[in-house]
Amino acid sequence: MFIQKLMVAYMDDAANHIYYLDKNEQVILLDAIESGGLPNLEFLDTDEPDRFIEVPKVMSVETFSWMVEFESQNQNHELLLALNKNNPFEVFTDTIDQLDLTEKWHAFQQDKVRQRIENWLTEFNIHELEKQLD
Repeated sequence: MFIQKLMVAYMDDAANHIYYLDKNEQVILLDAIESGGLPNLEFLDTDEPDRFIEVPKVMSVETFSWMVEFESQNQNHELLLALNKNNPFEVFTDTIDQLDLTEKWHAFQQDKVRQRIENWLTEFNIHELEKQLD
């Protein structure tokens, strides 16, 4: 359940959302940027600067590389054409739907996101928390 929440935070592409992992409480906190463009950060504890870690967000280049890898695994000419269009993200998604590959794509993407989150946890040496994620 917890890893699912991290995955959702990672995939949230809203520009005004910043997620933090509270290592002590083992919860994910959302800090919505205020209208003036400044984060709230009310929950950050200056006495424990290492307690909160910002959860990374998926980058479009990463998503595009997943799309390329998915096409490569499926060897589908229509997906390859979609990747070379002006709006490849939109066209790829439409093509996935048309080819009835939506479930397969979502499973592939979820696996990539899970791998990324697990690597991120390892980068920050959060091993004891990782064990609780399964």
